[in-house]
Amino acid sequence: MSSSFVKDQVYSTMYTRTEHTSPLKLFQQIGRSIRSGTSPDQVLQSAVDALGWQFSLDRAVALVMDEGEHELKIKAEYRKDQLPPVGKRQYQLLSGSEMYRLLSQGRPVPLSEIQADASMAAVQPELHQFIKDSGSKSVVAFPLLHQGTLVGCLTVHHCQEDRSFSEDMLEVGEAFAEELAAVLQQANRINEKVVDGRVFAKSALPLVVLEPGSLRIAQTNAAAARLLDGEEAEMRGLPFLELFGETDAARIKEAASKLSTNVPIVNVPGLLAPTVGGQTVTLDAAVSNLTADGKTEIVVALYPTASNGHSGAAAHAGDHDAAAGGGRVEELVASLSRQLTWERMARQIVAKMHSSLDRDTVLQTAADSVGRGLRASACLIIRTDSPAASLVTHEYADPNLSPLGLGRSGQWPSGAIANLKQRPMAINDLSSTTKPSGLSREDVNSLLENGVGAMMSTPISYHGIVYGIIVVQSNDAREWSQQEIEMLETIAQQAALALSNAQAYALVKDQLFNMNLISNLTQQLTNALDMAGRTTRNERPAEIAASEASVTPLSSRELEVLKLIASGLANREIAQKLFLTESTVELHASRIRKKLKLKSRTALVKYACDNHLV
Repeated sequence: MSSSFVKDQVYSTMYTRTEHTSPLKLFQQIGRSIRSGTSPDQVLQSAVDALGWQFSLDRAVALVMDEGEHELKIKAEYRKDQLPPVGKRQYQLLSGSEMYRLLSQGRPVPLSEIQADASMAAVQPELHQFIKDSGSKSVVAFPLLHQGTLVGCLTVHHCQEDRSFSEDMLEVGEAFAEELAAVLQQANRINEKVVDGRVFAKSALPLVVLEPGSLRIAQTNAAAARLLDGEEAEMRGLPFLELFGETDAARIKEAASKLSTNVPIVNVPGLLAPTVGGQTVTLDAAVSNLTADGKTEIVVALYPTASNGHSGAAAHAGDHDAAAGGGRVEELVASLSRQLTWERMARQIVAKMHSSLDRDTVLQTAADSVGRGLRASACLIIRTDSPAASLVTHEYADPNLSPLGLGRSGQWPSGAIANLKQRPMAINDLSSTTKPSGLSREDVNSLLENGVGAMMSTPISYHGIVYGIIVVQSNDAREWSQQEIEMLETIAQQAALALSNAQAYALVKDQLFNMNLISNLTQQLTNALDMAGRTTRNERPAEIAASEASVTPLSSRELEVLKLIASGLANREIAQKLFLTESTVELHASRIRKKLKLKSRTALVKYACDNHLV
């Protein structure tokens, strides 16, 4: 048995299963897949793979809007094995075009139907090219909108035959596109966190971080980019050794090979480096290992040599300033290592929180990750957005200690909670004679009695809404570093964003459930009316029965839409009457025109009247 036959059978089975799966369940299945990605590219690829597989599509494509270049760029693609890939292409989309206006309305856009309109095709050549490149006979685009701005679209394709998309496909696709736009923005925000450490970025000393082995530039700070006459983003990935002459490049490579635990830093004086305007300058370099979160990289610091402008022999001899520069770099590298360690840890925690849209999972992930990451005695999440009294709802406790226990968590000082909601707070020693700012003596005594020696907290807030507080506790006095405080603030902010998205997801889920329930009730009512109609069909004139028989190309839903169109109702009124979206009604009308070979809405009304449908 051929593999293609087996694959076709799998697709057939999946399609059959999809036909009997509720829109809500499909939405949940597809939603879980996109939240598993952390980068924007991973999110988009997961989206098209899930949608294409669940609905047995020939092709699904994710396009992202580039406002600067006025283009939609293909970022991810799903396709059946026998179809060629579209590739990373781009299509012009001007902000004033009709296509941009249609997508910005936030409703599904039947691209193949629009393309069939000759007047529309003439002004939308990029649409014609996209359909041609994808080899599609039927295409619908679901816009990706974030806060009213078009950020891209998700397209679904039938390439082997011109057939309509199911109502489940349209309902789930529309809700899924809204979900995808939100998750994509989250991934972009998380991706933006992958930036240089603050110590690194703000340092006046030019710093370049290299990948071990290849010695390609992993990142630079602004000072290095200015010195070497380049852009930070453009310099990443370039071979660092190509910036220097052959002899100097060999010296830098040799210095990097000497680095070890016993040799943490190697000075390389007297380098000739290109600078702004094509000039060269003599620099000293300090090469050191940068180890953060188990990953080792090489950092090179560049600074003007004291013998700048003199002979290379003096530079090779080294001097006090070069040695001082090396010590300065060693201290900076140590600080940079700590900073990047905290930033990488924060990114991992943020990615875990955003991988779920369940409120309890988000909060427990935050408590566990922060508690373990900071090696705290305990980490508590105190919810303050419920009508009941503030309670510790999620908790991490050191394995060697007994947890506070959620049954006793309501005893956490209420006065302290009111103060902790206002601003971040870090207390190194609660037993100090100095009164902690924002806490009363009663609050301090209560915390000491519960074995809390030091604590750090920050509100979980987003757009002015305070969801609760994260509190990190230590049994003994402890000095909280600036990196720890900043990491906790970042995680609290992202936890609030994840909670906001969880609430939006719950709302969409409820709406889909209600839509599914109403759809089932409507179908039952339609079936009852059909059965009632059959009992009286034999009593009707033969010519009317014959005319109704001629409507056999239309499904029961399409026949229902046709009757309402003939009754003079607008698409919006029909959508409200049948509990559908306005765009779905328009798609039904388009299918009816195609099946009946009619070109206008007026022709549909005449057809319905001639065939006694109204």
